[in-house]
Amino acid sequence: MMIRMQTQQTFFAVLLLSVVTMTGCDPSVRREGVGGGARSPVHMTLLTEGGLGDSQEEAAQTAGPKITEFGTVRGKISVDGALPSFAPLLAQGESTKDAICSEMVVPNQSAVGENGGLGNVFIYLKRVPNVDVPAPPTEQIDFDQQGCIFIPHAQVVQVGQPVLLKNSDPVAHNVNVKGQANTFNSTITPLNAANVNYQFEFAESKPALVICDFHVWMSSYVMPVDHPWAAVTNLDGTFEIPNAPATNLEFVIWHEKLGYIERSLSVDVPANGEATPIEITVSADKLAK
Repeated sequence: MMIRMQTQQTFFAVLLLSVVTMTGCDPSVRREGVGGGARSPVHMTLLTEGGLGDSQEEAAQTAGPKITEFGTVRGKISVDGALPSFAPLLAQGESTKDAICSEMVVPNQSAVGENGGLGNVFIYLKRVPNVDVPAPPTEQIDFDQQGCIFIPHAQVVQVGQPVLLKNSDPVAHNVNVKGQANTFNSTITPLNAANVNYQFEFAESKPALVICDFHVWMSSYVMPVDHPWAAVTNLDGTFEIPNAPATNLEFVIWHEKLGYIERSLSVDVPANGEATPIEITVSADKLAK
């Protein structure tokens, strides 16, 4: 009898050890509850800036028949009041370690415009519907540094599109991209002696800041997107996005001084037609802050 009891105890001890080994004993490891088991997959929902539920909304929007017709989205971002007048970032002739930088005035480009419009405003599709996305353009985009200013100050680029990082100044600069998904930092030699070829790998949720660490006043913004439906406003505040999918689209509108002007602007795009123009007015007082 004693031998039988010891055998049973040994059996249950081995069985318990097997269960512990299979399930693990680390309390920090997340496991499924009833109906799942330790080996069942853990389902995760990625949260974006839009908040909980964006992944479900995106899945719902991309469902349904594929969109094969397209239209045009146009609009204008206007300013209520006079644009603020900012002091230059560097005055002409101002003392600096690189005299070339003060040969001309270095203007503050954080709020620019003309004829009542606001320039350098980004308008881009929040999420792509069920549509074939064109391949990125093979046409190269130039991103220059001239007069100790980034040129252009604001631009959209498609993921995978070739970008040429230039430096037309006789002094060294660097391009330091401070995105959420893209980070990059490279010194660009003077007078385009060794331009740098670059491609953005990931789309961003909002425009990424670009700075030059050698000249602290230099900054610009770039918006990498994984589709072609994005634009930057001209100085008069106007923009155009051609060949947009003919369906209800949501656009984000963002400016460096104002942040999100619109986080999710609904636009109905008709097939082979033009959507009702986007007309938005922002306060000049907010741009002055």
